[in-house]
Amino acid sequence: MANIDDWDKRFPVSEGLRPGIALLQDMCASFASQLVVQPQTITHENSETATAIDGIADKPTIAGKLNPQLQFLRASPQLSARRNASLRNLTVLARAASPSLRPAVNGTAELGALGTVTGSETEPPLTAGGVMGAMETPAQFLEWYGRVEEAEAAGQDAEALAFASQLRERVSQCSQMLGCLDDISSLLSAMEADYQRVCQQTAGVESACASLSAQRDKLDRVASEIGEQLTVYNWLGPITRLLHAPGDRVCEDPEFLPSLDRTEEAIRFIESRVEETKDSELYLMRFAQCRMRALSLMKMHALRAFKALGAFDAKGPAVYVHYRAAAVALGPLLRALQQRGTQATTERQVLVDVQNAYFATRRAWLRPHIQARLRDIAAEHEAEKEAAVLERRVGALRDWCAFMMAVCADESRLYADFFDSDSEGESGLRSFLDSAMTLFHEQVRPLVIHESDVAVLAGLSLTLLTYNRMLPSASEDAGTEEDVDDEDSEDVDGLDAFYAVVGHVLQDTQHRLAYKAQSYIRAHIGGYRITPSDTDAMARWVRVCLRLRIAAPAQLSTLLELPEDLSPDDAKCLQWIYPPVENCRWLIAQIDGCLDYEVQSGVVDEARTASKQNLLSIGARFVRDSSIKSDNPITEADAELMAHLFATHNLVAIEYSTSP
Repeated sequence: MANIDDWDKRFPVSEGLRPGIALLQDMCASFASQLVVQPQTITHENSETATAIDGIADKPTIAGKLNPQLQFLRASPQLSARRNASLRNLTVLARAASPSLRPAVNGTAELGALGTVTGSETEPPLTAGGVMGAMETPAQFLEWYGRVEEAEAAGQDAEALAFASQLRERVSQCSQMLGCLDDISSLLSAMEADYQRVCQQTAGVESACASLSAQRDKLDRVASEIGEQLTVYNWLGPITRLLHAPGDRVCEDPEFLPSLDRTEEAIRFIESRVEETKDSELYLMRFAQCRMRALSLMKMHALRAFKALGAFDAKGPAVYVHYRAAAVALGPLLRALQQRGTQATTERQVLVDVQNAYFATRRAWLRPHIQARLRDIAAEHEAEKEAAVLERRVGALRDWCAFMMAVCADESRLYADFFDSDSEGESGLRSFLDSAMTLFHEQVRPLVIHESDVAVLAGLSLTLLTYNRMLPSASEDAGTEEDVDDEDSEDVDGLDAFYAVVGHVLQDTQHRLAYKAQSYIRAHIGGYRITPSDTDAMARWVRVCLRLRIAAPAQLSTLLELPEDLSPDDAKCLQWIYPPVENCRWLIAQIDGCLDYEVQSGVVDEARTASKQNLLSIGARFVRDSSIKSDNPITEADAELMAHLFATHNLVAIEYSTSP
């Protein structure tokens, strides 16, 4: 059997219960001391503890009143361990307080206060009022000890009872809270039901409102359609009164164009509802008559305005000022007519008549003005007697081009003040400007055809190139042919007609220049014949070279390094160049940039080839013969060297001439 001291180890007690156990042990110690040292009769009038100890006869009653939870706690091992510990403490205290407890006599121990057999059988036991009293048998002792233990257990369970009472209070409170929660849950359920009912009612109201809104919109559309129909038919009276108002300035009324727009809108409206409306055909005819009346008024007003502007043209001054002033009032009418000209045949015919009247009015003034101005420019340059022919011809062409460019630009801007840009209008303007540029072509082309001077033709070509439209060259990647065609067809500030005529005149001039350049090559380069002046110049050149040969024979093979003591006349003589070579250099300088690249390259190559052939066949042979027949004759080898030097010097001059 395990030692009783191991109970604490086998049944450990938590830290929270140790204070209560210590208090219980203290109470048991004091109670055991009273029980052993001062035996007395304990009445039922004492405390609950005395009642539990003395009321042996009342044990069943007391046991019946114990809490079942306390009986369970007594049956637990931990409470049994504590009960055994209390018993041991009680025994120790009893032995320490009573001297009647003696060691064992004749091999038996005395229990003393415990009421067991003592060492002396003759010693009388304690009375009932003492410790043992009537406890003469172990059964009585155990019964008495049971009552003591129950009383002790009741004292030990006081804390548990208090805690249980507190738990019962908490249970009661929780029950009350659960009741409140049930009430709240019932209230929320009722509120949710009310909310669902309100949502259903709201949905019904919304559906009803949507239905009413749809009906209202339908009624509004019907009312709008009815009002629109009534409004369209009500337009007829005011429009008719406006178009038949007396006077010639009905078109200048601010309500004229809005009335025309309303007329066309009414025609479209009635045409879409011919079968739905009563008397629709009658109203359609009346509105069509109003439209024709408006178009006729616009045409008459425009013709009348152009006629009045033609009267200003006859007077001359400030022509463009009057036209631009008239365009402020007439332009909106003509643009409105032009917009309608793409929709119906009648409006298009009216627009064509108005544009023809405009171009006729401008042409009647512009042609005499251009002819007179071109003649005046030519006369001004011919009057400059001090200037050379090249300067007079080139100056006249430059002024003609500038004048015609200004005329085309001004006419294009003036047309834009009256009309919008469209295909038909642009074609009419182009025809009008082409007729004006014909006068320029008739004035310039004879000047080019009858010109024979290469320098003058080169100057004319360069001037025309200045005023010609720049197009992508063949050597550059200018894109597709379609892009080039689009660029050619694009009207830049209305100068298409001007550029077209300038391009034709430029082609004629370049052809004429190339032809005259070839004639010049044949006459003055390839077929050049030495003149007496050339013979004298060659003789001087030979004499200087021979003199230099006497001073420094090595210099006879080159003219790049000349003596420092050479006189200016000798230096000038040595720089003399063979005339065909000089003519080749002059021709190349004249045509540089005046012809197409390929044509110019061909002319330059032809001039250089002809110059070289003339130099080698005529010039070098003549120098050799002149060197041998000079006053200081030289050997034939030296003469050949002189001819070679002459040819080399002139060939270098050809190669360093201006090239394309």
